[in-house]
Amino acid sequence: MSRTRAQLPALRRSQATLLALLILALGCGGTILLYQGLKSNEHAAVQRYAENLASLIQSDLLSDLSEQINAQERMATRLSLGGMDQGEMWESTAGLFLEHYPYYRSLATLAPDLTILDVHSRAPVDLVPGERFQVESTYRIRLEEAARNGEFVITRPWYLPDGMPGITFLTPIGQGEMHDGFLAAVLVIPDSIETMVSASWREEVSLHARHRGRDVYPFPFDATDAPDEYDAAFTLDPDEDGQGMAFQLALNPEARANLTTMLPVVVLVSGLLLSFLFALVVWLGISARGQARVLGESNRRLESEVREREQAEEDLAFLVEHDSLTGLPNRTGCAEAIEALIRRNGDSDDQMAVMFLDLDQFKDINDSLGHQLGDQLLCAVPQRLAGVLREQDLVGRHGGDEFLIAVVRESREQIEQLAGNILRVLDGGFAIDDHRLFISASIGIAYFPESGRTVDELIQNADTALFKAKNAGRNQFAVFTREMFAQAQHRLNLSRDIRHALEDGDFRVVYQPIVDVGTLELVGLETLLRWQHSRGYMVPPQEFIRVAEETGVIGRLGQFALDQALSDLAEWQQTVTSPPWIAVNVSGAQAHEAGFAEQLSVMLHQHRVAPDLLHIEITEEVLIENLLRNRRMLQKLDEIGMRIVVDDFGVGYSSLAYLKNFPISVVKIDRGFVRDLSVDPEDQAITRTICGLSRELGMRTVAEGVEQMEQLELLRQYQCTHAQGFLFSRPVERVEVQAMIEGDYPWSGLMAKQASRRREGA
Repeated sequence: MSRTRAQLPALRRSQATLLALLILALGCGGTILLYQGLKSNEHAAVQRYAENLASLIQSDLLSDLSEQINAQERMATRLSLGGMDQGEMWESTAGLFLEHYPYYRSLATLAPDLTILDVHSRAPVDLVPGERFQVESTYRIRLEEAARNGEFVITRPWYLPDGMPGITFLTPIGQGEMHDGFLAAVLVIPDSIETMVSASWREEVSLHARHRGRDVYPFPFDATDAPDEYDAAFTLDPDEDGQGMAFQLALNPEARANLTTMLPVVVLVSGLLLSFLFALVVWLGISARGQARVLGESNRRLESEVREREQAEEDLAFLVEHDSLTGLPNRTGCAEAIEALIRRNGDSDDQMAVMFLDLDQFKDINDSLGHQLGDQLLCAVPQRLAGVLREQDLVGRHGGDEFLIAVVRESREQIEQLAGNILRVLDGGFAIDDHRLFISASIGIAYFPESGRTVDELIQNADTALFKAKNAGRNQFAVFTREMFAQAQHRLNLSRDIRHALEDGDFRVVYQPIVDVGTLELVGLETLLRWQHSRGYMVPPQEFIRVAEETGVIGRLGQFALDQALSDLAEWQQTVTSPPWIAVNVSGAQAHEAGFAEQLSVMLHQHRVAPDLLHIEITEEVLIENLLRNRRMLQKLDEIGMRIVVDDFGVGYSSLAYLKNFPISVVKIDRGFVRDLSVDPEDQAITRTICGLSRELGMRTVAEGVEQMEQLELLRQYQCTHAQGFLFSRPVERVEVQAMIEGDYPWSGLMAKQASRRREGA
C-alpha cells in the first residue's frame, strides 16, 4: 500500500510530462504551420512582384519591337511605292534607322528570290550584294506566304561575324503581284535587350533569354552565374509563329530582401517560446500542488505576453487603415469610413460631400527646406482643419500632400461655405521650428449621389473638380459637374491622339521671323508646332500643348521640335555663313528632366550646330518654380553657350530684380503690352520700362505681336532690340525660311520705306 502511494507522485509526474510534451508538440506544430503560411505569403508577394515586373518588361519590349516593325514596314512601303533603286534616299533612310536603333547591325534589300541587292551596315556582317540570303528551308514556305500576305518573318538566331547572336526581320516589299522583294533588318539580340529593358529593372532582376533553343541573353551565358530558380517568365512572339523568345527573370537578393520581413522568424521564435512556456506551466501545475505560486506567476507572465500580442495585433490593424505620419485614416481607412457614411446618410435629406484637398506648391517646401519640415507641415494641416470641422467629420490623408474630407450638412451652401473657411484657415501661415511657412490649397467637391454613388466615383470626381480648381488659379474650390467629366474625357482622347500623331508624323514645325528693329534684317526664328488632326482639322497649339503638359507627353513633343529645328538649322548653315538663330520653347516638365542640359549638348553636337544659335525660351512661371534648381540648370545651359530667353515677360511676376541672378540673355515682351501700344499710355510706360531696365542689365528685348508701323516706331524710340509679328510675316514653312535667309524678305517694302525716310531726313 505504501509502495502504491509512493508511486503516485511519479505517476503524476509522468502524466504531467506526457501532457506537457503533447501541448508542446501541438504548439510547435501550430507555430510551424503559421510560420510556413507567412513564408508562403511572402513567397507569393515576391512572385506577384516578379510577375508584375515581367509584365512591365514584356510590355516595354513589345512596344519597342512594334515601333521598330512599324518603321521597317514604312520603309518597305516607301521602297514598294518608289521603286527598289532609290539611291541616296535609301542610304539616308537606312542610316537614320540604324542611328535611331543602334542595336540593329545592318539593313539590306533582297530580290524576291532572296538575292542580296544592297546592304547598309554599321559593322561587318555576312551579307554580300549578289549572293543569296541564307535561310533554313522551313522558312521558305513562310517567306512565300509573306510575299502574298505582306506579313513579316523573323528568322532563327544566327551568329554574326563578331560572335554575337542576331535575328533577321524579313519584311515584304509589296505583296501579291506587286511583290518586289524583302527588307532584311539584322538585330543584335543582347544589345537590343540591354537598350530596351530599363536599367532600373535590370538592377532589380537577373534576366535570361532563349530563342529557339539558343541562349541569347546574357551573352555569352554562364550557367554558373544563373540563379537556382526563376520567379517569372514570359514570351515575346512578334510574328506569332509559336517560336518566340522565352524570357526568365529572378529577383536579385537586394530586391528580394525589400519584399521580405523578419515577421515569420519572429512568429516562429515567439510561438515556440510560448508553446514551451505553456507546456512548462502545465507540467508544473500537475506535478506539484506546492508550486501553485510559481504556476500563478507563470500564468500572469503568459497573460501579459498574450495582451502584448493582442495589442501588437491592434496596432498592426490600426496601421493598415491609418497614415503612419499624421495618424489620420489612409486611403483604405477613408474608403471604409466614406462607405459607412453613405450607408448612414444614403436616405437622409441632408447633403453629403467628399472634398479632395491638395496643398499648392508643397513640393517647393520639400525641395527647398527638406522633407522633415514638409512632414511637420503635413501634421499641422489636420490640426488647423479641426478648427473649422465638426467632430463627426472625416479627415484622411489620401497620399503625399493630398487630403480627403467627408462631411454631412443641411445644405450645399453650408458645405461650400465650409470649403471657403478651409481655404482661409490654411492661408494663415504655419510656424514650424524657426520658419514661418505660407501655403494655400485647392479643393474639389463631389456631392452624393449626383457626383457618384460609390466611394471610388466620389473620390475620382472630386479629384476631377480639384484639377479644375488648380487650373483656375489655385487657392479656390470647384464643384464637380458632368461638363468636367466630358472635359476629362476630351483630355484623355486628345492625349491619345497626340501620341498617335507623334507616331504617325502628323506634327510639323513652322517658323516666325524675328527682325532687328533698327535694320529690319532677319536675325532669328521662333520655332512653333502645328498639328493637323487625322480627321482634317487644325488643333490649336494652346490646346494640345496644355494637354501634353498635363499628361506627360510634352517631353516627346519638345524633343521632336528641338530635333526638327536643329536639323533645319543644320541645312541652312550649309547655304549661308551667318544663319539666323532659332528660339525653341521649353516646358517646365521638359526643363526639369534629369540631364536636360546634357541632352541638348548632345543634340547640338549631332547636328553640328553652334550653341549660340540655339535660344531656349522659358516662361516666367517656370523660371521661379524652383529658383535654386532652375539656376543650376540655366547655368549649365549658359556654360554650354546657349542663350536663355524669358518668354511672355510681364504677364506673370514681372520682376527684373530676380533676373539679374540668372544668366538671362533675352527678355520677350508679351504681346498683351504691344497690342495697344500706340494708344495706351500704360502699355507704353510698361514697355519703355522693360526695354530700359533690360538694356541696363545687358539683356536684349524682343517685342511679340507687332502688327502696326506705329508700334514699330515706338519700339525704336524705346530702343527695343528685336521684334516679331504679322507686320513682318506670319509663321511659315522651312522652304519659305530658306528664301528669307537668301534675302527675299516679305517685309522688304517696309525696309524700302525706312530707307526712304532716312534719306529724306538726311
